[in-house]
Amino acid sequence: MALDYFFTPRSIAVLGASNDSMKLGYEVFKNLKEYGDKVYPVNIKDEEVQGVKAYKNVKDIPDEVDLAVIIVPKRFVKQSVIDCGEKGVKGIIVITAGFGEIGAEGKKEEKELVEIAHKYGMRIIGPNCVGIMNTHNRMNASFVMNAVKGSVAFISQSGALGAGIVYKTIKENIGFSKFISVGNMADVDFADLMEALADDEESKAIALYIEGVKDGKRFMEVAKRVSKKKPIIALKAGKSESGARAASSHTGSLAGSYAIYDAAFNQSGILVANSIDEMLSMARAFTQPLPKGKNVAIMTNAGGPGVLTADAIDKHGLKLANLEEETMRKLREFLPPMAAVKNPVDMIASARGEDYYKTAKLLLEDPNVDMLIAICVVPTFAGMTPTEHAEGVIRAMKEVNNGKPVLGLFMAGYVSEKAKEVLEKEGIPAYERPEDVGIAAYALAKFSEINEE
Repeated sequence: MALDYFFTPRSIAVLGASNDSMKLGYEVFKNLKEYGDKVYPVNIKDEEVQGVKAYKNVKDIPDEVDLAVIIVPKRFVKQSVIDCGEKGVKGIIVITAGFGEIGAEGKKEEKELVEIAHKYGMRIIGPNCVGIMNTHNRMNASFVMNAVKGSVAFISQSGALGAGIVYKTIKENIGFSKFISVGNMADVDFADLMEALADDEESKAIALYIEGVKDGKRFMEVAKRVSKKKPIIALKAGKSESGARAASSHTGSLAGSYAIYDAAFNQSGILVANSIDEMLSMARAFTQPLPKGKNVAIMTNAGGPGVLTADAIDKHGLKLANLEEETMRKLREFLPPMAAVKNPVDMIASARGEDYYKTAKLLLEDPNVDMLIAICVVPTFAGMTPTEHAEGVIRAMKEVNNGKPVLGLFMAGYVSEKAKEVLEKEGIPAYERPEDVGIAAYALAKFSEINEE
């Protein structure tokens, strides 16, 4: 993967690593210690940092250094970049703030950092960022807690918001493959990262939180190329005039008219999210194959969620599949008389795991069905286990194995947690709200449509 020295470095130096738990340099080095013994602290005062031998200068490190994380006071950043260049470092993450986001003088200093880096053949992520992480090798070059390992690469222009989303996903057990806080994008930008992630097998989808881009033409060119092979989901901040002004002052980048961005996203094959929840719901869906069409089958053990989900898919231009008569006949053979065998299929509350297996199997085999949404309000009665319904759906998906996507909607709060974990382990994204599974189904269908163009 391009820029691999950022995500799979053989060795890392932390300039500004600290023993003071009140400093960010403490958190960054503490996180990176998990990566292995090729992480070197640079500290001009202390002989050791967190029990590891420290060096006064990056150039004193006896090993080659692929990646350097700079978290020193701003007045020392320029010399630190020069030192890294002379050491032969390949990539630099500048966490230190106070550059382009504060005005003209800061932009001038920021430009100088990039010129120095390029002189030595280095690339910079930042400045004014919280760092990056690769969950698949436990490399956390940030001061943020480790994200859950997953399949979504998340690039955020806001460090604090990005960190907040990581914490949200930890609570909800949603996984990221990569987390990249780009900060001011003085050098490495969205286009560079999309290009790098295009062939990353660990990342099934790319999610972007965008305030503004600096080279719109290149952004579109790269996005158009990458979106043919991998879904890109964008959440654009600054839709309103007030929001656009706030975005411009935040990272020093031009927010621009939202209408222009919206048109650019559509022309580039980027899927547009309108909220953080939408962005995450859409991105998570791509652990499943793409549907051949827009016809959705819904199965449920409760009528209300089935109706709400039907509303949710209809809102996004998807359709309830017209089931074959033979499918409905076979459903009647084992479901109770009061069950509804038309789509949505309401198996009623007494449905067990075996009923979920038989129903999912029939719906996946129906030629009119392009996609299946399996709903369960996880029951706590009649001796039912919290996972049997999920296990029934998984069994059917594996047995039929015809490439039709399956999405889960398991709605019982903490009672559903075990079942959702079982589904996620098998690559079936499990949601909690009808609107979330609806936008996920839309994302799969829309990306399939983009790929056919």
